[in-house]
Amino acid sequence: MKTRTEKILVVLRILAFMGFIKYSIDCGAQLTNFVASFINTDWAKRTYEVNLDIFNIREKSIAYYSYAMCLTIAVSMLKATIWYVVYALLTKLKLKTPFSREVEKKLEAIAYLSLGVWIMSSFFWETYTYYLKQDTGIQLPANNSGDEYLFMAGVVYIISQIFKRGIEIEEENQLTV
Repeated sequence: MKTRTEKILVVLRILAFMGFIKYSIDCGAQLTNFVASFINTDWAKRTYEVNLDIFNIREKSIAYYSYAMCLTIAVSMLKATIWYVVYALLTKLKLKTPFSREVEKKLEAIAYLSLGVWIMSSFFWETYTYYLKQDTGIQLPANNSGDEYLFMAGVVYIISQIFKRGIEIEEENQLTV
């Protein structure tokens, strides 16, 4: 008989996998749209996950359009990777022995990937929009800066350090017995 916590972990594992699938589809759609925009622009304007603000840049500058799409695709890839690592973490997590090196490494990976999303969403995007406005005069609407990913990176990193300390305490206890 599964405990309530085990049932919750199963549901979370399913939700994490669904998050991975969603961001993978987004990333694939954006990549397809990017490639299709060079082949058939009319069709690409009507596809799933097209950002018309970014798409309109294509008329002024292919280079800026390509850079914006690459940033958007990279952020989607990082988000999909985060969800996959969360799924893998929930798969490896054992309630009887939660403190393991594998779990600690996956938590640390989630923190670093979240930091990467924040960097891509904030610094690179702000730099891009600055130069875009300077060179072409196009001003994009304010982008979600991804500040929640910075917060998430910090919280998950702290949790990974707690797990790391828990592993050290367990190893010390095994040596003293």
